[in-house]
Amino acid sequence: MNMENYKNEENIEENKPQDDDSISNVNIEKYKDLDGLSLKKLNFGLWYLEHKDLLRISIYVFLGLIAFVTWLIFFKTFGYYVLVGMKEDQALINEMVNNPGISHEQVLKTAAHPIQVKSANVILNSNGNYDIVTKISNVNKKYFSRFVYYFNAGNEKIGPFEDFILPNEEKYLILNNHEFSRRPGSVKLDISNSWNKIDGHKIKDWSLYRDNYIDFDISNKRFSNPRESSLSEKLNLSVVEFDIKNNSAYSYYSVELDVLLYSRGKLVAVNKYPLERFDSGENRHINMTWSGKVNRADTIEIVPNIDILERDIMYIP
Repeated sequence: MNMENYKNEENIEENKPQDDDSISNVNIEKYKDLDGLSLKKLNFGLWYLEHKDLLRISIYVFLGLIAFVTWLIFFKTFGYYVLVGMKEDQALINEMVNNPGISHEQVLKTAAHPIQVKSANVILNSNGNYDIVTKISNVNKKYFSRFVYYFNAGNEKIGPFEDFILPNEEKYLILNNHEFSRRPGSVKLDISNSWNKIDGHKIKDWSLYRDNYIDFDISNKRFSNPRESSLSEKLNLSVVEFDIKNNSAYSYYSVELDVLLYSRGKLVAVNKYPLERFDSGENRHINMTWSGKVNRADTIEIVPNIDILERDIMYIP
């Protein structure tokens, strides 16, 4: 065998196909197609072809369920309206057509009643000036008012003054130490007010609400006339003493007290006393004086005057 034949035989051996063992050692997971088609995509495609009929049926069933539920809700709603709703609408229309409206009597029943005003008292002071006091009442249980008022004394109009009145409240309007050329024959009160209704969602029981905020205990009231007080031999200075305790849970920047003295049922003197920074639970002794010769006072009336519907009157100590 010559050299050329030997080389041909060697090439034939190299080009012979590999046996089965060498093919089984190939890892097919490492196969990569140059066009981007992976083995996973081939498997998914095969699965889809095998189950496409089942998928189509599942989609039809799902859409059919949605349609069934939708139509069921529609027929239920429409059926209720036909059987019940149409009758209710017709009854409402008939009621609206036949309703005569709100009568004047009904409006008067629900509207706020005007402020009631009693006759004014004119009290002469020792210095020749006068005090004027008028009692007013709010009979409304759900309405309060902040108002402007004047005192009309003869030909003189005194004011304007601002005040308030709470639901179901009685209070005094007091003008101290006013100078008149002569004693006025009559004094009338001129009030200009508008009403505000209590918010029933915030305040359900006004009486309980008021008692929680205006809870003052006044005790040990004592009056001393100028002779008994011994404050001065030349000045007529009367003295009123009392203790007041704030039993409420709230502390107030200021509480005004109306002080009225009666002798045998007749009003003989009026005054005002401001309490500054009155803390919750505080007990304070008050010793107040004012000029005026009052020989006798057997009854002392002290009325707290405070607008509890104003939130900025309170503070946290």
